[in-house]
Amino acid sequence: MSNTKDEELTADEIALYDRQIRLWGMATQLRLRSTKILVINLGAIGSEAVKNLVLGGINSIEILDPSYVKIEDFTAQFFLPNDESIVGQLKLPLVFDKIRELNPAVNLSINTNSINELSKDYSYLKKFDLIIGTELTKSQIFALNQSTRELNIPLYISGMHGMFGYILVDLIKHVSVNEMNESSIPRKAGTELSRNKTIIKVDSNKETKIDLVTIEDIYSTLKEIFNSKVLPTTLKRRELKKLDALTIIFALFDIERLDDSPESILDSELLWEKLIQTYENLGLDSSNISKDYFEEIKRQAFAEFSPTAAILGGTLAQDVIQYLSKNHSPINNVLILDAKEKAMPIYSM
Repeated sequence: MSNTKDEELTADEIALYDRQIRLWGMATQLRLRSTKILVINLGAIGSEAVKNLVLGGINSIEILDPSYVKIEDFTAQFFLPNDESIVGQLKLPLVFDKIRELNPAVNLSINTNSINELSKDYSYLKKFDLIIGTELTKSQIFALNQSTRELNIPLYISGMHGMFGYILVDLIKHVSVNEMNESSIPRKAGTELSRNKTIIKVDSNKETKIDLVTIEDIYSTLKEIFNSKVLPTTLKRRELKKLDALTIIFALFDIERLDDSPESILDSELLWEKLIQTYENLGLDSSNISKDYFEEIKRQAFAEFSPTAAILGGTLAQDVIQYLSKNHSPINNVLILDAKEKAMPIYSM
């Protein structure tokens, strides 16, 4: 991000962003105005995240997506023209103007190359302050994360399977100052809130009864997340029996994404085998697997669903803004959307 110390919002910008400035403050709005974001793949989640960030007043967004329009895209990708004659055409040129109309003050660009070609191109990636990847394969995630680590760029990854979805986060290291109501048990520096969140400073105001709590978040690499064995030691027994959405989603990363042909059917036996392997990788007891969950998520594998995209895309954009604000401790490090349980737990892995 560029230095915002001597910058000020113009009168027009203050008028345009008045409501959100009241919500998150002038300093956060200035940080938004100076941040350059890369969004990889403009599917349903990508569309929702881009919409929220463009309306929020991000300095610039580049969308990287080489895909061509498919008939299935019309179900959840609202930037597309409602015209089936565009099936088979490159997606990004068709949606550029509609995205730009949301907020002409945002610098918008498109790139129809593949992330496979650019994940190791440091000269390209280092132009961005933050990267969001959606619907990526495991190998793409690992290659991209290796580069973002080398370049010290925060990374968000998201995707969905019908009514289920995920957000994986690697911000490397983040320090935030959080306003909290005074606690009956005094907060102390050095207190671990979780295995990767630690209070490093507390300023208490006895008059307002507000604590300014500085929290340091340390992040695992995304590769480490897929082989983390901390859940059995950090979750309660009843919580360990409710990990079906997380584990099946992780197992689906090892299944080749279905193509658009009617003959394309997910291999149940292979998915079950990968699920057992996922439990082993995470140090979990596979006897807790719910076959009902397995069948439900399997049926919805790789499907886009507008309500899920709205929740995940909105949550992702909100967390990006919280990260930039430095006033909130962001997701650290795995969020799972489980519509079956009407829950969105965060796991520290």
